[in-house]
Amino acid sequence: MKHVANGLQTAIEWLIGAMLLVMVVLVFANAAGRYLFGTGVAASEEIARLAFVWLIFLGAILAVRERTHVGVDMLVQRLPRAGRKACLVICNLLILYALWLFAQGSWQQVIVGLNSRMPVTDISLAAFAAAGLVTSVAMAALFLADLVRLFSGRMADTELVQVRETADAEEIKEFEREFAAGGSQAHSGKAP
Repeated sequence: MKHVANGLQTAIEWLIGAMLLVMVVLVFANAAGRYLFGTGVAASEEIARLAFVWLIFLGAILAVRERTHVGVDMLVQRLPRAGRKACLVICNLLILYALWLFAQGSWQQVIVGLNSRMPVTDISLAAFAAAGLVTSVAMAALFLADLVRLFSGRMADTELVQVRETADAEEIKEFEREFAAGGSQAHSGKAP
């Protein structure tokens, strides 16, 4: 299962990169065309906007999987294991409820958007709302998987607090360890 999730994450990362490339090329071509040739690419704004919406929503899925959304863990860190488990269950259930509401609203917008089209590209406006629907379903699957892992006993104690420190914080800790080790060598008279 983890192999499938890793493959999907890689595919999403490549898709995000492709959308970013499309956005950059279209916006650059449109700006250059307007200033150099007096005309732009008519569809570039609509396609770039659609790519941007999907890029943001797909990035949010990755952020849930990698635990990089903003969170406050000051209280949860101090709780005993049972308290952390209870907080995880309550938090994930609340998140699942919010995602349910978001999915319902996105679905309604998809239905409404099926009859509306963008003026230049003739792409259905449902394509925008579909990003929210896909994201809410994918995030719900990730939070449900966490609950299954918790109740089946396959979740480590370190995962009970679902906020992960940034890479910068880890790099700072490593630098502090290296600095402390270097400082102790200088006091002992040894060269680093």
